[in-house]
Amino acid sequence: MLPIARTAAILLGLLMASTAVAAEVVSETLYFLQPDGRHYLIERSIRSDSTTHRFHLPPGVNMDDLRYVSPSDYQWESRPDGGVSLRFDSGSFTLIYAGQFRDELQRQADGSWRYRSWQGKKEENANHFGSWYAPGNFDRYGFAWLLPKNIEILDYHSNVEGRWTQRPQALGFYAENVNDVIFEIRYRVHADDRPGNSSSVPAGADDQDGVPETRDLCPQTPPGARVDKVGCALDADRDGIPDGIDRCPATEEESRTDKWGCPLTNEAGNAPGG
Repeated sequence: MLPIARTAAILLGLLMASTAVAAEVVSETLYFLQPDGRHYLIERSIRSDSTTHRFHLPPGVNMDDLRYVSPSDYQWESRPDGGVSLRFDSGSFTLIYAGQFRDELQRQADGSWRYRSWQGKKEENANHFGSWYAPGNFDRYGFAWLLPKNIEILDYHSNVEGRWTQRPQALGFYAENVNDVIFEIRYRVHADDRPGNSSSVPAGADDQDGVPETRDLCPQTPPGARVDKVGCALDADRDGIPDGIDRCPATEEESRTDKWGCPLTNEAGNAPGG
């Protein structure tokens, strides 16, 4: 087990050890934040005595983003808001998927980031918000961020009573008998000291993409790239070259391309490398 994953297991184990009797509904959420402070892997688990579950994935998460699903027998259902739901015919499930913070983040004047887990819109046909469960409450609720060394937690709070625990490279929260849980966390992304990486963007930086700095989650977008509403480059053919720069915008997915997004060939001058 990787050290950061071991930290997560220890952290949530300590947080949730206060209840000796197994609860009916136990929720565990682990965010493995990446050095850029925006991308993450998330592990989401529910354990209960229910016979079915429907879990809502956020808009922008596709089937290809799923890294692990248990049980493997589930139904994939599209939703009107652009998101999807996974339906499980079981009382427990675990998901691991890749994602990116978008509307949840706002860049502050001092260069830090403020994360809000809920943006004020209740679920359709449900009087719930934030992290919620139906028909009852979460009997035990654990939440943690596992952090790379270049991310510094500045402050945090939630809308429900619970116990926070902060450790090096980890921030955890535990509560009992709660529902509609909201978190707000402020943090700073320092330069990633690994060779060839830099995650820190100076306050006031502007990539001239038309998105206000306080809402721009990708403040180093290449000039000419088309972006979404939070300033991140669009890439319709998923070849790694942003729309607006891509001279071959219909490249087949996973094709090898040159710097302009056009397929490499075996013709002279374009011999594939090792």
